[in-house]
Amino acid sequence: MSRYKAILFDLCGTVMQYRLDRIPILEINGEQVQSTTPLLYACFREFDRGQIPYEKFHSDFMDVSNEIAKEKNATGEEILSSDRFERFLERLDAGLGKRKTEIHRLLMDIHLDKVGKCLELLLRHRDLLKEWKMVYPIGLITNFDDAKTIRHVLAREEITDLFETIQISAELGIRKPRKEIFNAALNQLNTNPSEGLFVGDNWKEDIIGAKKLGIETAWINPDRLPQPKEGIRSDYDLSDLSELQRIL
Repeated sequence: MSRYKAILFDLCGTVMQYRLDRIPILEINGEQVQSTTPLLYACFREFDRGQIPYEKFHSDFMDVSNEIAKEKNATGEEILSSDRFERFLERLDAGLGKRKTEIHRLLMDIHLDKVGKCLELLLRHRDLLKEWKMVYPIGLITNFDDAKTIRHVLAREEITDLFETIQISAELGIRKPRKEIFNAALNQLNTNPSEGLFVGDNWKEDIIGAKKLGIETAWINPDRLPQPKEGIRSDYDLSDLSELQRIL
């Protein structure tokens, strides 16, 4: 009989795969990069009429995105997608006037729609979750800057009801590896850290975050990388989510 009273899952890279091949590829300064900016710029040009070149548009978007990523890593706090696009348009300084609110909404919707379509659920993962739900309370904890997008994706894949708790950083304002987001899920499941198992693919956000709280972990490690030598060890090392079956 399993010693776990609840199982918690990360979303992207664990329950669902992120299909980078669905993001446009472009060449910038002789290098190929993947970004939603070609899609965003096509919309933006309808308002701007080509006054701002694509190179500046892309550069400003990436600069703001990188700055926000650094802030998130430093504070463990979530910065919403709406704030990201607000900062981007301010940096762009396109003199949009009264059109700024409409353009903000359109660009954010285009970006989040494309990102949401990149999240793909394997059918066997849905079957496994259904099977595990019959035995355990299961929960989901994800870092994502727009809760509406995540809830739409979960509903699209018909897995919302499989989770007894869904914690999204955009709603809590806190990101993994901060303990608050793990505690929020455990509290809803009425489970102590020592009674849970967290399954995730990101070493810092998932494994370190959970282990520091006293939650056992299963690291999704498809490339079979060695565990980092930093004093924290994952309890299980899995190449695929299906291998969790032998533990449970």
